[in-house]
Amino acid sequence: MDEVLTVPAALALALGLGFFLGLAFEEHYADDQVRRPGGIRTFPMLALAGAVLWLVEPAHGTAFLVLLGFVAVAMLLYWRAWMGLQQAGEPRPRGGLMVPIVNLAAASIGPACLTLPPWIPVGLTMAAVLLLRARIRLHGLAARVPGREITTAAQFLVLAGVVLPLVPHEPIATWLPLTPFQIWLAVVAMSGISWGTYLLQRYVSPGHGPLIGAAVGGLYSSTAATVALSRVLRDAPGRQPVVEAAIVLATAVMFLRIVLIAGVFDTGFALALAPWLIGLGAAAGASAAVLLRDGRGLKPELPDPTGNPLRIGTALAFAVLFIAVSAATTWLGGTFGTAGLYAVAAIVGLGDLDAITIRLATSPAPGGTGAILVATASNNIVKASFALGFGGRRRAWRPAATLYALSAATWAAVALDL
Repeated sequence: MDEVLTVPAALALALGLGFFLGLAFEEHYADDQVRRPGGIRTFPMLALAGAVLWLVEPAHGTAFLVLLGFVAVAMLLYWRAWMGLQQAGEPRPRGGLMVPIVNLAAASIGPACLTLPPWIPVGLTMAAVLLLRARIRLHGLAARVPGREITTAAQFLVLAGVVLPLVPHEPIATWLPLTPFQIWLAVVAMSGISWGTYLLQRYVSPGHGPLIGAAVGGLYSSTAATVALSRVLRDAPGRQPVVEAAIVLATAVMFLRIVLIAGVFDTGFALALAPWLIGLGAAAGASAAVLLRDGRGLKPELPDPTGNPLRIGTALAFAVLFIAVSAATTWLGGTFGTAGLYAVAAIVGLGDLDAITIRLATSPAPGGTGAILVATASNNIVKASFALGFGGRRRAWRPAATLYALSAATWAAVALDL
């Protein structure tokens, strides 16, 4: 797959890709009735010329650079003429900088086919075609996306693409089997989940009802989703089966989310968890379907996401909790064995499941699967209590009873896993 093509095959690929790019170029600008430099004949010729000139002097690519310079000068003249239309008060044809850039891309196809695995020039040509054809949609997207979203994306790229590779991989201390890289990876993972949930809640969930809102809420915090939906139950004029089902659905998503988070750090650990948690998630989903079959009611509004979507402060606080949980599980697990690990899991599960999940995924310990099950059982007890407290016993007893039942089933799974 990563092998470079022979020269005849590379030349044939360059000719085909140049022809395809030229076909897309002419079709895109066909309605304007204005001739532009480039097209179904020019681009294949540029691709072949670039390939041949690369073969003439492959050490430094001097001959090919001469071709690029020639194309660049020709495109500069085109650009000046294009800008001159505006100065003369005449309407300018579509294209602008895209025309010179596509011509330069066509000239680069040949050397790419000769020196790179074929999937790279093919993929880049397809990307160029899609970018060329998606002009209206992309400009519409740029008009709709606020500057805040772009800033958030840049912040996440700095966290994941700049800081993370620079963090050391050596353990912090003998009593703490963690590396700075693992801690920062946890911060990046939590920020990524927060950002993804924010995007889903902002651009997908609005207007689609409480079930999608609950699923999105379960991706970030099933506890927060339970509290928000339980408040809706308390304020509703009558029974709301769809809200009851949404509360349970948030927990169903929680089970799947734990598997996904574990899989980011340790695929084997995630596979060990999967049969238990996917089974519990399926049971929660089936329970939600039973609650839903009585009909649909009020469409509740989940809280709008506020603050920085990456929740960097929350992620850093999570990192501190992650270190504390790691230290506690290391000490108690080493002192009291599996019982100590389960005790930590039960306590941590009252508030947060991610810290114990990532700790056991990054530093496996005996009884790790059972500890995760204990944490989820503890967490479901808390959510059931929150449902009764915020929704009232008369309105929220059905989803609360379901969560208590899921907790009991999880404790049974723990007994089987011992």
